[in-house]
Amino acid sequence: MVRQWPVKILLVSPKAPFLQKDSLIIAAECTLLVNPEILERFSKGETVLIGCPLLENLDSLSEKIGKIFENSKIKRVNVYTMEVPCCHAIHVIVNRSIKAQPGVQVEGYIVRVATGKVEPYEPGHIDESMLEMERLAHGR
Repeated sequence: MVRQWPVKILLVSPKAPFLQKDSLIIAAECTLLVNPEILERFSKGETVLIGCPLLENLDSLSEKIGKIFENSKIKRVNVYTMEVPCCHAIHVIVNRSIKAQPGVQVEGYIVRVATGKVEPYEPGHIDESMLEMERLAHGR
């Protein structure tokens, strides 16, 4: 059941009432399909925004996320991306955006493609599994 609308980062108004909570989940679109726990959190009423850094303009995503933080009461953000390196751009965008918003806590996670397992995100860390999933997904 959808408890908020819209869910796409680029479509949401930075002043949307559902962004006036203290926590937010920003997730790569694929994570909701690979890890059912993230989808469950959305269905329980947590505020979840989704996007895809591969298919969307990164400058637009960055600008919108920055405006969301400027206009909301968010104090805690959980970021979930797939393990593929292209997805890590969401972590970078969120971390850059919150630098202008002191007091916002960010926790980052990656979701493994094959298992759906959630692991802490380590900035700059790219392992062999990540590279293999990138090759499988994007042919490079």
